[in-house]
Amino acid sequence: MNNISIKNTLLATFAILLSAAFAACSSDKKGNMSLDGDCDIEAFALDKIDGVINHAKRTIEVNLPEVYETSAMQVTTLTLSAGARCNIAIGDKMNMGTAHALTVTNGDTYLDWTVSVKHAKPHVTPKAVFLGTAATKAELDPEARTACDWMLENVDGARYSSYEDIKEGICDLKECKIIWWHYHSDVAVDGHDNFVKMAENVLTIKNQLSAYYNNGGAFLLTRYATNLASFIGATGTDDWTTPNNCWGGKEMEADDCGGAWTFQKYEGQENHYLYENLIEGPNANEVYCTDAGYFVTNSTAQYHIGGDWGGYDDYDAWTTRTGAEIVGVGGDKAIVAWEYPANGTRGGIVCIGSGCYDWYSYTFGSGYVENYHKNIAIMTENAINHLMK
Repeated sequence: MNNISIKNTLLATFAILLSAAFAACSSDKKGNMSLDGDCDIEAFALDKIDGVINHAKRTIEVNLPEVYETSAMQVTTLTLSAGARCNIAIGDKMNMGTAHALTVTNGDTYLDWTVSVKHAKPHVTPKAVFLGTAATKAELDPEARTACDWMLENVDGARYSSYEDIKEGICDLKECKIIWWHYHSDVAVDGHDNFVKMAENVLTIKNQLSAYYNNGGAFLLTRYATNLASFIGATGTDDWTTPNNCWGGKEMEADDCGGAWTFQKYEGQENHYLYENLIEGPNANEVYCTDAGYFVTNSTAQYHIGGDWGGYDDYDAWTTRTGAEIVGVGGDKAIVAWEYPANGTRGGIVCIGSGCYDWYSYTFGSGYVENYHKNIAIMTENAINHLMK
């Protein structure tokens, strides 16, 4: 190799090493190299309230009471890595109405941190609960949020509660008469194991919900939430009695139903309380649920009946195993609405798994007029009024 080649090779190698060193020292996400020292926040407090530090995410959360003035919170503790500096200091005041970014510098390296506050939720003892997996109602998917809004506006004493609120005792069920869970998912929840996986958060409070049920608490379970009945003791110790025929579409890809979608009142149940005061269509034995121009996901959690599917050869086999009563059926005679009547100390449970039972349309067809869709709210009100008695 000649001298020019050797010189070029050395220059290229030096350039690569210089580039790597520069990248390691200039990033705000400091790597494992500690050329100038660490940029950690080891302790932090506002108004003498210690923050919870997450070093991996570089966040600090200060937990406050439900009501607390945050417009001028004072930094009372700030402990940094040796040699580090921060763009705030002890004694500084911060308006914590929004999260703040902090920068910790040590030599030529720095890291950005985020500090925020979280207010404690009030302890509540509601008369009725809309159950969800989201921390707040605002974080629910549009389908569940629309249903929740209706309940909060139309049922006295109703509150939204996440499963965590119940788990932590923030929501006390001692005065609650009914829990409604309307569980939507853009991915169909199909079968026992799939429900266990996708609803694992709610199942962490299974024992609390079971105790509530055994002490007279009632449930309205709609869409994929109908699976829950099998896990809180409605079917005894057999938790494999979940709906065996489930599917559904994505909310933002919902289809125009093109007209009234219906399911049928089961023979002998024409006068069931669920069907009181409905807006009737041409066929008195059908429950009309949608109108032309309404976009529906057709999310369904039903029981297919017949030996070809296994589990339930006929209606008698289904009622014997589940202990429930059939209320409504689909066009193929699948069970789409059913009830576990109150029994002894147990409350009642109403389940509606029909794809016709839909609260939210992401858009509407030209000239859309709501008529039959009002029956969704009417049925819901009927169920809640009966179950809360």
